[in-house]
Amino acid sequence: MNRSLILPAISMIALTFMGWHLVKTHQPVPAVQPPVMPARSPYLATIAGAGIIEPRSENIHVAAPVPGTVAEVNVKVGDLVEKGDPLFRLDDRSQKAELEVQRANVQLAGAQLGRWKSMPRQEDIPPSEARVARANAELQARRDDWTRTSELVAKKVLPDQDLIQKRLSMEAAEAELALAEAEDARLKAGAWANEIQIAAAELTRAEQAGKQAEVEIDRLVVRSPIRGTILKVNVRPGEYVGAQPGLTLIVMGDIEQLHVRVDIDEQDLTRFRPGLPGKGFVRGNAEDSLALDFVRIEPFAEPKKSLTNSGNERVDTRVLQVIYALRGKPEVYVGQQIDVFLDLKLESPESAEPVKTPEVVGLNPQKT
Repeated sequence: MNRSLILPAISMIALTFMGWHLVKTHQPVPAVQPPVMPARSPYLATIAGAGIIEPRSENIHVAAPVPGTVAEVNVKVGDLVEKGDPLFRLDDRSQKAELEVQRANVQLAGAQLGRWKSMPRQEDIPPSEARVARANAELQARRDDWTRTSELVAKKVLPDQDLIQKRLSMEAAEAELALAEAEDARLKAGAWANEIQIAAAELTRAEQAGKQAEVEIDRLVVRSPIRGTILKVNVRPGEYVGAQPGLTLIVMGDIEQLHVRVDIDEQDLTRFRPGLPGKGFVRGNAEDSLALDFVRIEPFAEPKKSLTNSGNERVDTRVLQVIYALRGKPEVYVGQQIDVFLDLKLESPESAEPVKTPEVVGLNPQKT
């Protein structure tokens, strides 16, 4: 074989392989259909926004007011509760013991007040009067002694010293009588008004302490703030729960009427008007639309949290949240995402009425 033909042959083979490789690698990639077709706007001119379904009352996150051990849970997911119904209860044995102590203090303070108000005791009056009578009799005896001694001293029978002693004894008897009469008057006057006020204040303080203990016991029973449905229960009997912020034990809300919280991007706010009608498509169902009725605007633009992972989406975009009500009772769940399209009132050609051609005077296509 001629060696001069080997190199051209190898070159032809390499060129052929390169051409085949280029043809294989540059074949068009077949279009891949998405697993779920995205929703399309039913309006010609629209504002689109991402929404989330929530109860009419919004999601109410119920937590424990104080740390403690859960004694019982009174509800389960799906229960309809009335306002004030107990949701769960914390262990209240210590608070009940404190309540009994406060009730005993109320009884003690009430007895003290009753004692002051009932003064004087009827049993104490006769002994007091008897002491007054005895002091009076003692005074009369001392006066009689002083009178007799005065006569004898005047007759020079007794010395002046005896008269002085009798006079001092009489004055002492007068003081004893005054003391007995003063004590008798104080006894019969009853309790001092200030003492009754102090006892009444002590009773009031004890009663308020008892009411505070009752309030502490009632606080351990967490009750429903509204009439609504239990959506989630994250607590079990026997668990220890704290009172730190953000610890949600029960989620509930009024789902008799579902709302949709729609995020309107700030670049669309110049076109948005309150009251725009709209339709929504639940994620995963681009065929069935849900009618939406405007409810209100929450006039506070906040950073966008619900991201769609679109290539032109900015993470620093701020949104205005608009609340819409779902018309009727569709089969949807709280927390589902929904694509919302708002109608800007620009009718599409299909829905617009046909334009009437004005008649021109002197022209009639049926006449020659």
